[in-house]
Amino acid sequence: MGTGGKDRWDKVDVVLKPVGGLLTALAVALVGILGSRYLNQRQADETNIRLYAQIMSSREAADTSLRQQMFNSIIKTFLDPENASKGVRPEEQVLAVELLAYNFHDALDLGPLFQHLEAEITALRPDGTEADADQSLFQKRKAGLEKRLVRVAREVTGKQIAALEDVGVVREDLLFFDQLTEHPEGVLLREEVLSLPAEPPFEAEETQRRFTLWALQASPERKELKVRLEVWPVGASKSEADLTFSVGYFDFPMIDNLRLAKGHRAAVVLKNWAPGSAKLALVYFPGSRASLKEKPYYDEVVEELVRAQRRLGSSGR
Repeated sequence: MGTGGKDRWDKVDVVLKPVGGLLTALAVALVGILGSRYLNQRQADETNIRLYAQIMSSREAADTSLRQQMFNSIIKTFLDPENASKGVRPEEQVLAVELLAYNFHDALDLGPLFQHLEAEITALRPDGTEADADQSLFQKRKAGLEKRLVRVAREVTGKQIAALEDVGVVREDLLFFDQLTEHPEGVLLREEVLSLPAEPPFEAEETQRRFTLWALQASPERKELKVRLEVWPVGASKSEADLTFSVGYFDFPMIDNLRLAKGHRAAVVLKNWAPGSAKLALVYFPGSRASLKEKPYYDEVVEELVRAQRRLGSSGR
């Protein structure tokens, strides 16, 4: 019995040895194929990532170069002495402002340029050409230029408000000029506690502030309102800001805003001017959405980093 059992296991061993060798060879081949496929796929992914990065980098460089050339070409309309000596027509200047506003409104303070061009259009006189010979046609041409200038300013303001509303708070108020006649000391438009949506490193409660907005005086000839804005941190005994300033169509919220603590911003915007009334908007938003020229201070950046680190440490516990 012992000898028969041994012979049987010897036979099994003889049969299994080549099978084991075959299985080992198959396993090694399979691992080699799978490993080769993985390495090839990884190399292909890395190649695609590098290619995508190169394409995006080239695209960004081309876009930057195009924008730079466009900016240099457009700004010459106003700053090139040769163009000044030739006498650039107001239509060309308005077109240049439109191109600048639509392409660079988030990076440049175009308010002074708008105001300069508005003053030039206001002071425009007939130039003796056939097109300006008819006084009614000249006045229509002048009014058309003013409308174009205001329209592009309102469109830029609307775009900026829409972008800021996604991460901030916008409140609109309608002022009737009769109210200023009845209350020459000023009209209280809004007194409200506002807070930003929760966004690291701040919770919504940490962004609560009480805003008080007064309308003090209207200037119909310039379409401007003199306002007073007070900002109080909730629970504080001292106001964070108390400013009196004028706001018109050419004050854009991403550019013309009030710096607040913790890297936040507030702005008052003129949305519409109509006979007898004006619509204002109070915009409260994070400083990260301000224009490219409105860089945060270093202490604001450090403060945000410290707050974020503390919050991560507390959540880790």
